Amino acid sequence: MISNLDAASLPLWISFILCLSITAGGVLVLFRFRQARTSRSFHYLQYFLILLYVYGYYSLWSGMSLSGFMDIDNVERVATLVARMGAPFFLVSLTMLLLWAARVQKRPAVPVLFTTFGLSALLTAGVVLSGEIPRDSVQVALSGVALVSTLVVAALLVTGKQQIVREQGRAVLVVLTVAAGLIHLATFTPLNQYPHFDSVFVFCFYLFNTALVVVYTYQATDELMQPQLTLDDFFSKHGISKREADILRGIYAGKTNQEIASQLFISLQTVKDHSSRIYQKTFVKNRAQLMTLVRESQGHGRRKERE
Repeated sequence: MISNLDAASLPLWISFILCLSITAGGVLVLFRFRQARTSRSFHYLQYFLILLYVYGYYSLWSGMSLSGFMDIDNVERVATLVARMGAPFFLVSLTMLLLWAARVQKRPAVPVLFTTFGLSALLTAGVVLSGEIPRDSVQVALSGVALVSTLVVAALLVTGKQQIVREQGRAVLVVLTVAAGLIHLATFTPLNQYPHFDSVFVFCFYLFNTALVVVYTYQATDELMQPQLTLDDFFSKHGISKREADILRGIYAGKTNQEIASQLFISLQTVKDHSSRIYQKTFVKNRAQLMTLVRESQGHGRRKERE
């Protein structure tokens, strides 16, 4: 049964609440930029973070909650089994991270993947052969893959010739990527024997990986994030009908609903009905947000920032 809240379990609860907050923030950022960030490279990063969260709650937190909050027979074995079942999510998420780095730096993805997983296998084999496995072998293997993957990504970001983020965000992005990998290094050290190691580790795990995605989302160069669209492209992308397109052109021209109704020889209510459907299709709430979305799709907002 669930143990009572006490001083021993308090760090675990604090870590869990902080991880929930970080997850909520990460998801909100992905949701906020789902329209403005349309490049496939950004989609890889989205998949990376979502799968990382799935692994975190399904594997890390479920295992920690079983061993930290539950009093059942063979709890350690059950926690280890649950943690291992989440391994595929983590491996796929790391693959998405590598594909993102390879794509934004215009490197062939296959050699990057083979190099990363080859080095990871050598690292894991070295730890196993040393005879000093601090944790279960699957966790060691996952930590090895994560450590090598993030360092490979950091190397791609440092050595790559593509300017993927604005100058002020480049160093921060590299540091966060390295930090996201180095936390796994603790798995191979006696640090993992400390009482609150898991609480600190999982908090850093969520923090560094989420911050990596957030920094890239806000600091990415315009060319990588969203191609400029014509109005017709915008209509096609969002499934805007011919009549709705006429309404949207009027809105884009700055006309009032009554002016649009008079121009198209339709009723004012019809204009309002079409406008509501346009808002639903483009996931905005009002005319101002719609105009911002259209301008961003055509690059106007980004050109203004550069000027």
